[in-house]
Amino acid sequence: MHVSPLTLTDLEPWAALLAAAFERPFSEMMQVLERLNLLASLVAYGAWDEDTLIAQYSCLLAALRVPCVPTPVPVGISINMAVHPAYRGRGLIKQVAAPVYETLKAKGCAAGVGFSNAAGVRVDRHSRGYGYQVVGKMQPVLAWIYRRPQIAPVQISETWPAAPFYYTPDDVFVRFALTPDFIQYRFVNHPSRHYHFGVWPAGDYARGIVVYRPIPASRPPGVSLLAAYAGGSPMDNMSVDRSSTVNLSALVAGWARAMWERGIRVVRLLATPASPLRAALQQVALCMPLPYSREPYYLTVKPLRENMEALFDFSRWDCAGGDIL
Repeated sequence: MHVSPLTLTDLEPWAALLAAAFERPFSEMMQVLERLNLLASLVAYGAWDEDTLIAQYSCLLAALRVPCVPTPVPVGISINMAVHPAYRGRGLIKQVAAPVYETLKAKGCAAGVGFSNAAGVRVDRHSRGYGYQVVGKMQPVLAWIYRRPQIAPVQISETWPAAPFYYTPDDVFVRFALTPDFIQYRFVNHPSRHYHFGVWPAGDYARGIVVYRPIPASRPPGVSLLAAYAGGSPMDNMSVDRSSTVNLSALVAGWARAMWERGIRVVRLLATPASPLRAALQQVALCMPLPYSREPYYLTVKPLRENMEALFDFSRWDCAGGDIL
């Protein structure tokens, strides 16, 4: 057995491993890998048994906005750790994860960040060498739009708007540092999911965008709210921090009005408890935190350098379902 970096030349054995590990079609795993490699720089290592890829670990290079830190903090987003079913129980994840994090350190990354399901958290808590710590559990919320919001509805579309979009969040929370181009690619080019968009137009640009998708066979009809990005105009793109929370509230209210007019009353949201998106939804809908989730997600962090205490304060995190790749 040997461990080596994974590149685009390894896509077929890589997809075959993911298909076997997750019991998914090979063609779908090929699409996922091609999208991830285009979405952002990917650091990945694999373990090989001769010509067969038997384990892999990978991280997307990303950045976080952290309060009181003037520039985005580089991190690696942990995704898709996988071991072939015939090779499990041999400690392979630790062997392929170690060079990934050494590479991230060399690139100046401050931490590894991930969204783990229940199985992943068991690995986090029982593997001393893995190094991830659970920061908090993402909170599922069921919301009921009980009255029509008194604000003009946003425009609803199944395609990304052609108008320019300016995203300018405040720096009060720990959140991923996203660009409009990254947001567009993430939701427009997903290989298996089709998203809908609520667009807040303002002349020749979009002041904000809501991302959601219908819940199949929901009775009454409902939707999953994935993300909402509120910004300003091209003129105040660099200084709109003070108004971004106000803009987000108006954006979500306009979207809720559009849902109301389409007969939609039920909204599902997965978010951190302090998320401004959750607070904005609470202004226009009755929100009930759900005590149980069949597919729980936990925010986890692995520090790669000192002075990363801010990343372990769950009350400062702002992320939602759309941040989970």
